[in-house]
Amino acid sequence: MSLAKFLIKPACFLVVLISLDYLVGTGLRKIYFSQQVGQFSQTTYAVDSARHDIMIYGSSRAVRHYSPSIISKITGLTCYDSGRDGLMIPYSTAMEEISLSRHTPKLIILDISPRELGIDQSKYDKLSILLPYCNKHPELIKYVQEISPFEPYKLLSQTYPFNSSVFILATNVLFAKTVKKDDNGYLPLEGQMTKPEVDDYSLRMNKRYLKIKKRKDIPEEKAIRYFKTFLENSTKRHVKTLVVISPTVLRNPFYLDNQAVEKELLVKLTQQYPNVTFLDYSSDPHFNFRPEKFSDVFHLNKQGAEEFSNSIAHYIKSKLVNKI
Repeated sequence: MSLAKFLIKPACFLVVLISLDYLVGTGLRKIYFSQQVGQFSQTTYAVDSARHDIMIYGSSRAVRHYSPSIISKITGLTCYDSGRDGLMIPYSTAMEEISLSRHTPKLIILDISPRELGIDQSKYDKLSILLPYCNKHPELIKYVQEISPFEPYKLLSQTYPFNSSVFILATNVLFAKTVKKDDNGYLPLEGQMTKPEVDDYSLRMNKRYLKIKKRKDIPEEKAIRYFKTFLENSTKRHVKTLVVISPTVLRNPFYLDNQAVEKELLVKLTQQYPNVTFLDYSSDPHFNFRPEKFSDVFHLNKQGAEEFSNSIAHYIKSKLVNKI
């Protein structure tokens, strides 16, 4: 058998494989970017379109705790919440960078938890949510490389950017009417905790603290760099910035979670930037041990979120509106 005949079958298979990858990838891209509700449409809007006076960044606590409608009504400024469930400071920095390349807001709010400065590989693995946007926004490639150094090469595939999205895309298409519509990125949670649930959580956290209090965890240098980059990005554009720890059901639970060092670091770093103000609501008695204002141990419910949004909006109006 000649070499040409030996190679023809693998070559044909490769052509078919590349063709299928292109066709399937093109279809998935079309479906992905046609989403009108859900987390993908929110991310797409935040990446490509949001041009609001106030831009909010952060993880699920950003998504669930800030009502742009309430904030806009009180401050007179437009507002968009570009937080995303499960994503942390690397994602917030990526979203801020791409947003600032298009538009300079009057105010930036970063909702953050001290644990985001801790060692946790998941905050990088979850940057896969940015993969569909790398084709149009190559500046995001440096972020997805945190997943692995091979990500830029994997992006040669047309289907790869959507691998982790297929199930959610299918759900959104098949059950489109069940997907909740967000309010400028805000999606409040329903339900209320009970006092026994809060008491049980407090007991578990205190028991856990006794086991981990001698552990000497250290902040992650890479996460610190992302946080500093976030602050530097807003400073370069002279944008007033609020770094916020939003309300918690326990009083300052970060001490019990052995994150006191990370919290102190948040305070110290924000003090280095004249345009940045640090606000800590984790010891606010209006929310601590108030189960009726929380949906679970991490998140306010709609009632709590609206109260908190009112509080922070009035702060913005009284302290910042005349300076921005």
